[in-house]
Amino acid sequence: MSGSRYDGMWWWLRAIAGPLVRVLLRPQIKGRERLPASGPLLFVSNHEAWWDIPLIGYASPRPVRFMAKSELFKNRAIGGFLRKGGAFPVRRGEPDRDVFRTVHDAFTDGDIVAVFLQGHRQAELADAKAGAGRIAIVESAPVSAVAIRGTREWRLGRRVQIVFGEPRVYEKGERRPGEAYRETADELLEQIRRLRDGGS
Repeated sequence: MSGSRYDGMWWWLRAIAGPLVRVLLRPQIKGRERLPASGPLLFVSNHEAWWDIPLIGYASPRPVRFMAKSELFKNRAIGGFLRKGGAFPVRRGEPDRDVFRTVHDAFTDGDIVAVFLQGHRQAELADAKAGAGRIAIVESAPVSAVAIRGTREWRLGRRVQIVFGEPRVYEKGERRPGEAYRETADELLEQIRRLRDGGS
């Protein structure tokens, strides 16, 4: 079953954090019906604030494995907790072959993997990292662009929004690999912008 290795921890976390997300963020969720009920899937999202992580987890109909910066795993207790929930580390700013192997294995298991397209929290929709494009091209898994709006300016009583785009598969075609990765990342950023601004 998809995500079966992490289901126990995931649903336990959702039972605890879900009510908090629902009451505090009052999320407006769009496009969830577009997501497949099983099989590999890549979420590529913008990243406004720390709230984005529990928001995606709450809005997704299935467990999600998050790619997270390696610094979070240096603490043994925190790192162990994150790994039990399916998260895995990425070394930012340097080639990291391990993370691509982990993503490949996750997709082989039929999991959902979530990556933040810009690599860090950022208010503007700019500076897409090519790594997400590489995953999309190399793995040929369906990709759903995910647009988050309102978590950066969130205050008690305000609502946030999350929109899931229609999953699609990206191909390299006749392009050079680096060119295909870069252009795919830029295309995903543009999709996120359209979804965030009310497009489809």
